[in-house]
Amino acid sequence: MKYDCDEIMIKTALDTIETPTYNMNFEVEKKIKTRDSRKYLNQSKFMIVSLSLFLILSVSVAAATMDSFNRLISMVSPEIALLLQPIGVISEEDGIKVEVVGAFHDDEMAVVYFTMQDLVGDRVDETLDIYDYSFSGARMFNIQLVHYDEITKTATLRMEANGGKKLSGKKVSFLIRSFLSDKTTFDEVDMGINLLEIQQTNAFQRVPLNMNNIPGGGGPDLDLYGELKEKGIIDVLKTDEMKIQLPNMDFMYISNIGYIDEYLHIQIKWSGDGVDDHGYLYFVDALGNKIYYNASVTFGADELGNTVYGSEYVEYIFDMSSIHADEVRLEGNFVSDNKYTEGSWKTTFKLESAEEKRVNCSLQSDTWKIHKVSVSPIGITFEGNGEVDDLQEISPSITMMDGSVQTFHGSRSYAEDHEFRLKFVSDTPLDISKIKSITIDGQVIML
Repeated sequence: MKYDCDEIMIKTALDTIETPTYNMNFEVEKKIKTRDSRKYLNQSKFMIVSLSLFLILSVSVAAATMDSFNRLISMVSPEIALLLQPIGVISEEDGIKVEVVGAFHDDEMAVVYFTMQDLVGDRVDETLDIYDYSFSGARMFNIQLVHYDEITKTATLRMEANGGKKLSGKKVSFLIRSFLSDKTTFDEVDMGINLLEIQQTNAFQRVPLNMNNIPGGGGPDLDLYGELKEKGIIDVLKTDEMKIQLPNMDFMYISNIGYIDEYLHIQIKWSGDGVDDHGYLYFVDALGNKIYYNASVTFGADELGNTVYGSEYVEYIFDMSSIHADEVRLEGNFVSDNKYTEGSWKTTFKLESAEEKRVNCSLQSDTWKIHKVSVSPIGITFEGNGEVDDLQEISPSITMMDGSVQTFHGSRSYAEDHEFRLKFVSDTPLDISKIKSITIDGQVIML
């Protein structure tokens, strides 16, 4: 082999290097130790970096959680702010983020504030309505929109869960399965009906409806609805005997009108694609006063026109005994939802122990007996047995240490096996350390 000048110089230099005898076992052991040392060093570096990233992410999440909580504090009253427990639990699916921000509660009731944000679209807006949801440990719920931020597309909502037992210190789960948005509202719609032209119907123009086979009903006149429910079988108008379409409202139409005995019946069919299109009717007098005096029933119909379980139709039933048809006009309010979003946003969190006072007592009347009273910052709860309906109209009061008195109106009741709990919620949080006594139906309970 021929070498050039540079190669010859390199070869000569290498030949002058003395190489020690090679001990294979020693060299292998040394390399293993070196490799283990480097591996340990690399693992240590990895653990330090991972721990650092974990701490950074934890601090970032905690900071974001506190930001959400601080924003909530600015939206509620100072009294409620003092009661709020920070939660900071998040569930995200399909670009929708749900965060439970804060809560306060007692043993029977929880108030939970949460946010919903669309990270990729416009499915969350100021018309947001949580449609299908559940909260473990409670039975009755309602959700209200508190605030909507158009810039971040974030809605803040307040859920009130009632009818729980021993919620204090309990782990609970909150699950949202679907929600509605992009709603269109039609207020004060003139129904265009001449009330004086409506005729009495005969038996051939009516169909029977089983009140025990309908998805729901109600209305402002609960006494009338109660009477209808008690009858079991009532008459309603035949379906689709007419089609009166209202301007710009293609999701519904008036499908029949007529008198059944002394009651005015107006039937509406929901013909759109909305999951929860709904509305209500009322009269307006010459002075512009709205008169809400009706009951309503919801039902479906088969191909032969027989009533079945369903929600295609709603029939509004007016007791006209105190209404002069020539002095009022018929109006309605209607809502149609354009977007329906499904998913599974589940959060689990623990409700801290709540401040509460409990007192055993013995209060009674002819139809009920109260054996326990509990007071929390949220309100007063009476536990007992008997006819809880007889207590609905009672307005209890609390007397404070300074002699001031607060009276409660409106209650929530839960009954099971003749045992009941009757809860009166305070408009503002109570300072239970300053409550002297509770009065109900003229009977006083000292705290």
